[in-house]
Amino acid sequence: MAIFSKAIPKVLRRSVEAKDTLRAQPFFDRIRAIGHQPFIQIGIQSISKTDFLICSTQEELVEFADALWILPQRAKSPFLSGMHAALSLEFYDAGELFFKWCLNGDEGISVGIFSFWNKAHPLRLPLEFPIFAIFDPPRATQVSTPSKRAAALTQMLTMYHETTGNDVARWSLIEGLALGLSKFHGSLEEYATAHRYVEVALRYSPKSIHLRAAQHALDLKLAGKDVPDRLVKFIGADNGALIGRVCPEPFKRFDIGPSGETLVCCGHWVPTPIGNIMTQEVEDVLNSPAARKIRASVLDGSYKYCNHLECSALIQGYLPKKETVTEPVLRRAIDHGKLNVDKVEQMLFAFDQSCNLSCPSCRVKTIIEKPAIRDVKTEVVTKKLMPLLSGIKLLDINPAGEVFASKPSRRILEMVNREKCPDLCIDIISNGTLFTEKEWQNLPNLRGMVRAVRISTDGATKATFEKLRRLASWEVFLKNMRFLAGLRARGGIKQLKMSFTYQIDNFREMKQFVEFGKSLNVDFVIFERLQNLGAYTWEEFRAKAVHLSAHPLHAEFLETIRDPIFGQAAVWHDFEWEGAARLSESEAVARLNATQSIT
Repeated sequence: MAIFSKAIPKVLRRSVEAKDTLRAQPFFDRIRAIGHQPFIQIGIQSISKTDFLICSTQEELVEFADALWILPQRAKSPFLSGMHAALSLEFYDAGELFFKWCLNGDEGISVGIFSFWNKAHPLRLPLEFPIFAIFDPPRATQVSTPSKRAAALTQMLTMYHETTGNDVARWSLIEGLALGLSKFHGSLEEYATAHRYVEVALRYSPKSIHLRAAQHALDLKLAGKDVPDRLVKFIGADNGALIGRVCPEPFKRFDIGPSGETLVCCGHWVPTPIGNIMTQEVEDVLNSPAARKIRASVLDGSYKYCNHLECSALIQGYLPKKETVTEPVLRRAIDHGKLNVDKVEQMLFAFDQSCNLSCPSCRVKTIIEKPAIRDVKTEVVTKKLMPLLSGIKLLDINPAGEVFASKPSRRILEMVNREKCPDLCIDIISNGTLFTEKEWQNLPNLRGMVRAVRISTDGATKATFEKLRRLASWEVFLKNMRFLAGLRARGGIKQLKMSFTYQIDNFREMKQFVEFGKSLNVDFVIFERLQNLGAYTWEEFRAKAVHLSAHPLHAEFLETIRDPIFGQAAVWHDFEWEGAARLSESEAVARLNATQSIT
């Protein structure tokens, strides 16, 4: 409490509206009748009466949100719509709407945010939460400006930050408010103020893709550096940077996560699930409301469910321009807004976290799923996913664990063949330690079907490899890599890739890793920044993540990635820092198209 209190001017702790705009007694009477202050208390004050919309605790949140949505005044108030969006976990929309409210206020009504915290009042109860009043019609005496409305949001954020309980709803409101305040203060070039609010919200929502994008953009501004176009909207008005681009992934992908959650892209980049294959039928998931929302967001240019900070397609700029799209499903979506799809082209199978290793960046211990869970998942593969695979063009398997340690993954690899899946190509993702010649010989049905093998390595030396691939043997790994290199040379697979997640323990081997890949005749080496998948506390993550600007070794990391070796077509990466060696946008697009055309 004390840390944030010092950061907020005392004036913002007072009610930001004139006292004569609020008839407070009806609020006090209702609180007295309830016996405690509701978490959210909205009073609709007309000339003669006050009606209430109340959420006493977050257990009433769903019912409250439904009532708020149909409230006639909600459509006239970006603030009320922003509150509904935040409580519905639509944080991008919440930030946009709170920002809009700061700039323009309401239409035909007015909303006031009031505090009786540490003020005299007739109740023998603490009043720790803000009180919300809708004035319909607005009061003639009421004067409001963008700065006063932003101060009201700050007051609201402060009060929810300095209370406890109702955590889900409270944290959701804090995230939406911080995004709105980041945009407002960022638009005024008040970057330190915006940064302060974002930092507070990140205490509650450390994985928020939008807060982290705002934080990074503000860090750049405070350091006097340019902000990438795609991130500008997190610290000001939307500049339309993505309106002319479209991402095809939500129209063609069907990714299965460890708990059956289904996504339309990599979970790091679009973490919002569209359904769950364990509890729903494929047809119900494919065009679910969430799926349609995500598809709409890549058409309207908001990309509001996407990780703007870390998506490599956004970083490298290789999303296709809308006018260049010829693929029929995507073209129809662009021209006519068609959001349903009849089938998907690509499945990423991350259904099982079982792995023979316990890499520190991924997990704190070895994970082998229990037989009962494993058997249920295997049954889902047989009954639900195999029919889907018959019409799919690409299967990625298994980024969540090790493909050769997973029974559900093995079931798929054993069941597919060219007769059942005539158009299917397979990309296998493995740590390489179990990918032996014997395993390959046991899967003769895969001949001619494997497009690529990607080996996740993270080291170019024995010491680093065995530190970051806990329980692995460097010598066993090298033996298997030589087998795979030979398999690639003989045409048994069409691509061989190696990937490297850079962090404090290995970034000094990045150049050596490129040479290591060349020695094995791999087609590509891939560099990706460290993600916090839950294996680290956020303090541990920040200590590891040299790509973060505040890291003490960040300058050394930047010097490393300026080497021209990283500008080769055979090197894929997500570097966006000034001076980093990289392909031009046209070169990156050409490389992507050439890679995807391999079947």
